[in-house]
Amino acid sequence: MRRLGTVAVVVLSIILGSQSAFAQARPLAILMPGAGGASPIDFMVRNEDRIRAAGIETVVTTSPAQAVSLTKAAQAKGQKVVIAGMSRGARDIAQALASGARPSGVIFVSGVLGAVMSSLGSPAALPPTLVIHHRRDECDRTSPASAQRFVGWSGGKASLRWIDNTGAPVPNPCGPRGAHGFFLQDGPAVSAMIGFIRAR
Repeated sequence: MRRLGTVAVVVLSIILGSQSAFAQARPLAILMPGAGGASPIDFMVRNEDRIRAAGIETVVTTSPAQAVSLTKAAQAKGQKVVIAGMSRGARDIAQALASGARPSGVIFVSGVLGAVMSSLGSPAALPPTLVIHHRRDECDRTSPASAQRFVGWSGGKASLRWIDNTGAPVPNPCGPRGAHGFFLQDGPAVSAMIGFIRAR
């Protein structure tokens, strides 16, 4: 049997160690809140700990430019990156994609998807996409019909996960406390996010 020299063994160990580190790198989820910003009540913010507990690194930002730089920095370290946006955060994701972000996937939760289509113009820059939407969303900017239109526009790049739980009527149908924000019934939406991130 041929024996490797000491130097060769050391070099091989470094290479294998580096490959192992890359293989074990946790995925990064960049979470982009809705119109209220990084408020504790925002869907992305209030579920950050649950996503992190699933073995996913997280960072919250409202800046498309920062999302671009975070994506590139993480990918340079061998991490897979998914950008997830809540409501108006979908528009921020579109701006990040238009500015050069190339994540492994994106997630739109109750997204303002008309703004995404307008910003991108075509689905060419759209990576694999998960749309999570409530069947009873009464916000005029995020109707269930808009989610269906977006999936058709995506040309097969987007899949749609419907959420259909019950909740009390709220004064602001576009706020975080109603069907639009899955308030107090986040479980199915968060589980769908985690499954999608792990699959990238």
